[in-house]
Amino acid sequence: MSAAVLVGDVVVVLFGVFLCVGPLVTRPNLQFGLRVPPEHAKAPVVRRERRAYQWRSILIALVALAVLIALGGHTPRWPSRLILVIEVAADLGCFWWAHQQIAKVKSAEGWFAGRRQTVVADTSWRSEPEAFPAGWLLPAVAVIVATVIVGILRYPHLPTYLTRGDQRVVTSPASAFAVVVGQLYVTGLWTGLLVLVYRSRPDLDTADPAASLRSYRKALGAFGRAGLILLACVDASVLLFALQLWRVLHLSGDANLLVGLPAVTGLVGFLLTVVSAGRARARTLVGAQATDRDDDRYWKGGIVYVNLDDPTVLVGARVTFGWTVNLGNPIAWLLVVGLLAIPVGLVVVRLAIGI
Repeated sequence: MSAAVLVGDVVVVLFGVFLCVGPLVTRPNLQFGLRVPPEHAKAPVVRRERRAYQWRSILIALVALAVLIALGGHTPRWPSRLILVIEVAADLGCFWWAHQQIAKVKSAEGWFAGRRQTVVADTSWRSEPEAFPAGWLLPAVAVIVATVIVGILRYPHLPTYLTRGDQRVVTSPASAFAVVVGQLYVTGLWTGLLVLVYRSRPDLDTADPAASLRSYRKALGAFGRAGLILLACVDASVLLFALQLWRVLHLSGDANLLVGLPAVTGLVGFLLTVVSAGRARARTLVGAQATDRDDDRYWKGGIVYVNLDDPTVLVGARVTFGWTVNLGNPIAWLLVVGLLAIPVGLVVVRLAIGI
C-alpha cells in the first residue's frame, strides 16, 4: 500500500465518522439545517430523524469500510476517491431526507407562528475582532524553509532522472522543486481562507448573545490553530515525499506509509476539533428560551446559503462548527473557485513533476 492510497482510505473512514456525528453535535436550535424554537428541539419528529440519520450514516460508513477492506491495499488511488464521493453523497441524501421530514412537521404545526423572532449583533466584533493566530503558521513556514534548503543542497547531486515507483522524469529545477511550489500553493491558499473565516460575521444566538460570542471566539481560536497545524502536517508529508524523490530518504514496503502519516494525523486532529467546537457551542444553548429568526428560506436543503440581500461572503454553517459561502454574493463565487483550485492546483503540480 502506498502513502497516497493510505491517505485516501483513512480520509474515507474519517469522513464516515464525521458525517455520522456532525449533525448530532450541532446547536439544538438548528436541526438538520432548520431553525427550530427551543421547546421543539426535542420534538418527536426531531428525535426520530436524529436516530434514523445516525443508523443510516453508520451503515453507510460500514459499507464504505467493507469495500475498502475487500479491495485491499494494493489498488490504484482512484477507488478510495470514488468511495468517498459516494459516501458523502449518500450521507447528504440522508441529511436532506431528515431535513425534509422535519420541515414538513414544522410547517404543518406552525412552530414559529405568532412568535416574536429576534436578531442580535455584536458591534464589538468590528472594533475587537478575534486575532488571527499568525504564530501558529510558523511550523508550516519552517517546514517549507527546510524543504527549500534541503532541495538547494541536494539539487547538484541529483541523478539525470527523478524516479518514484515505476515513473520517472528528467531532472530539472521545475521537476525537482515542484514539491516546494505545491507547499507554497496550499499554504498560501489555506491561510487566505482562514483569514477570511476570521473576518466573517459571527453567528450569535438570541438566548444569550454574550455567552454565544464567548463560545464562538473560543471555538474560532481552536479552529484556526487546528487548521494551521493541519497545514504544517500536510507540508511535512510533502517534505517526506520530496526527501524520497531527492533520494535522501529511502523507504520501501510498508515504510512508505510514513509519508502520509503527518497529513493523516493533522486531519484527525482537525476533525476532532471541529466536532468538539460544535459540541461546546451546543452546550451554550441548553435551556434557552428566546427564539431566533426563522430564516430557512435562505438555506437550500439546510446546507447551501443563498441570500441576495446579504453582503456577507462567509456565514456560519448549520452543521457542527464551520462556515459556508453565501452564493447570493458574486464575490463568494470567487471563493468557490479558490476552493476548487486547491485540488486542481495540486494535480497541475503533480503533472509538472511528471509523477
